[in-house]
Amino acid sequence: MLDNSQLKQPTSYTSNHVFNSLQQTSYIFNIASSTGAIAHCIFIFLFFYLEQTTLAWINTLSVSAWLLTFWFNRIRRHDISIFIMSVEVFGHALFSTSILGADAGFQYYLWPMALLIMAIPSLNIAWSSILAFAHLTTFTLLSLFCRTHVDISESSYSTLFLLNLAGASIPFLITAAFSRSIYSRQYFLMAKLAEKDELTQLFNRRFGLEALNYYVNQKGKNGAPFCISLVDVDFFKRVNDQLGHNKGDEALIKISNYLSQSMRETDISIRWGGEEFLFIFPNVELNQIQQRIEKICHDMPNHVVLENWDNSISCSFGLVQVKNNESSEAALQRVDTALYQAKKNGRYQVVSDH
Repeated sequence: MLDNSQLKQPTSYTSNHVFNSLQQTSYIFNIASSTGAIAHCIFIFLFFYLEQTTLAWINTLSVSAWLLTFWFNRIRRHDISIFIMSVEVFGHALFSTSILGADAGFQYYLWPMALLIMAIPSLNIAWSSILAFAHLTTFTLLSLFCRTHVDISESSYSTLFLLNLAGASIPFLITAAFSRSIYSRQYFLMAKLAEKDELTQLFNRRFGLEALNYYVNQKGKNGAPFCISLVDVDFFKRVNDQLGHNKGDEALIKISNYLSQSMRETDISIRWGGEEFLFIFPNVELNQIQQRIEKICHDMPNHVVLENWDNSISCSFGLVQVKNNESSEAALQRVDTALYQAKKNGRYQVVSDH
């Protein structure tokens, strides 16, 4: 659904602003790696305090494993990173729960790890499913059958349980929140990309048709006038043939910048295709906009200059006011006819149906 806020001339937007998805995944994994390494450092001291030296030394290996995942995050081998994480969590939960019992709560790390494995597509679906199923099965078995207690106080068990419950849930919630934020930004940027031309950053033809249909419908409802202009770059093929396509792209960018920046804030600038542009002028009569378009046409060679190109760069303009009860297709046909007449008359001019 098109809304009015979309139809204002946008600020500069380029595809360079799109976040690299692998880098974003690295951010998510770095959060997991950081929390995993910090948590296991704390457990080293805690286990020594509880005189569980075996578990303390096992945790030194765990810290090393979590630190190793930073390296794989850095080189973007997220498949290896999450595999190391899952193996470490699985082994740590198995050893700790077997020794201390389920009341200590170490099995609770298996749940968020299973969810992380499935939520982030670093491994293929088969491996993700196998690992997640193994974690959840182990969680169930440990919770049901590991009821042994070692010789530590009940208060220590309560402290361990609360620490593990917080340690298993809070980092996962932070990671989930961060993932959601990234997803939201990606969705917004993908929506923008769907309506923008990659080269010129003007609206693309698809969005242009939506906008034109919107104003045609609005005119049918409230009679608000609007005009459209179809613009073609004069002798653009010569630029491509003599200077190459890179220079041709540079010319299109400069032309689109000049044209769009010369329009009103509410006008809609569209790259229609190739070297053609479409402009929609809402809430204006033809006689109100024609003089402005003629000035833009006349001044263009003074504002658009291409290195190593001595000829003037200009455009031909077709300009029409959309009639009552006229379809989008009919209006486009009329403005295309006006543009054709401008080119036939010698180019570098505005032809309207005024």
